[in-house]
Amino acid sequence: MKAIALTLAAGILFTSSTFSQDFEYSFKEEYKMNLPASLSLSSFDGNIEVIPSEGNVIQIYYIVKKDIRLMKINREQLEEEVVVTVDHDPDRLMIKVEPKDKWSFNWRDRANVHFKVYVPVRTSCELNTSDGNVVLSGVSGRQQIRTSDGNISVSEISGDVTGHTSDGNIHTKRIKGSVEVKTSDGDVVLDNIAGTVRSSTSDGNIRITKVEGDITARTSDGDISFEGVSGAMDAVTSDGNVRGEFALLKNQVTIRTSDGNIDLAVPKGLGLDLNIKGESLNVPLANFSGHSEDERIEGAVNGGGVAVNLVTSDGRVSLSYR
Repeated sequence: MKAIALTLAAGILFTSSTFSQDFEYSFKEEYKMNLPASLSLSSFDGNIEVIPSEGNVIQIYYIVKKDIRLMKINREQLEEEVVVTVDHDPDRLMIKVEPKDKWSFNWRDRANVHFKVYVPVRTSCELNTSDGNVVLSGVSGRQQIRTSDGNISVSEISGDVTGHTSDGNIHTKRIKGSVEVKTSDGDVVLDNIAGTVRSSTSDGNIRITKVEGDITARTSDGDISFEGVSGAMDAVTSDGNVRGEFALLKNQVTIRTSDGNIDLAVPKGLGLDLNIKGESLNVPLANFSGHSEDERIEGAVNGGGVAVNLVTSDGRVSLSYR
């Protein structure tokens, strides 16, 4: 990595906290970039917000706080509190902030660095924080987000999105690209996605709306709901209900729960290959050929076609046509 002194020589502009803005901050830096640009930003115990802007400049607002109070300091004073590493070339900007004493538990006396960043629309971002929320919107390119304890919100993206948090909610909206999101303890919301979706949470609900692409959804303890989706569906919960409606159904559907109900609505008139199991079943069987019992159905509707596998160990299964 280049040293800080080399980065300063590259021609950064510094602005003090007297710069007119609708939020408070400690100091600001600007970096001219070639487009498309790449931003890698890493902090700890701090939030990160990335917003699109016109032009080819990345504006970094450092919001430094100690014991929740804003610190009116500059870069030189910040380096007395934390370790700051910057690497800048025309196509890529990397900024990393780390504590000087990683093992200190005296959080009231430790400076935390939050970021508010304005980037060109054509910017791929890699955003990391160990304890904070991440908000990203309005950019194009591949976006990667990770926080160990915080929420993730991503919207208006043209490009693939990856988001991981250990303890927090994830909300993605209006994404033109594939989405892969994972949280260990929190809810997942996926809204208006034009691409494949892979989502999982260990303890939380998953809600999916208007997805054009194959979907994978996993939760250990929570409900899964979806509407207005098309593409294959693979949904599994260990303890929860699954309820959903397809706008189009062309590929295989597999829904499983160990302890919960399954309610599924599909377009009418389709040819289906049914494999359904539950404590009680509510499944119309017009034009059906196969084997039907109180707790098990195997066979074809309308001559067969799309495989529909619905299994619950302890619950009811309902299938309707719309």
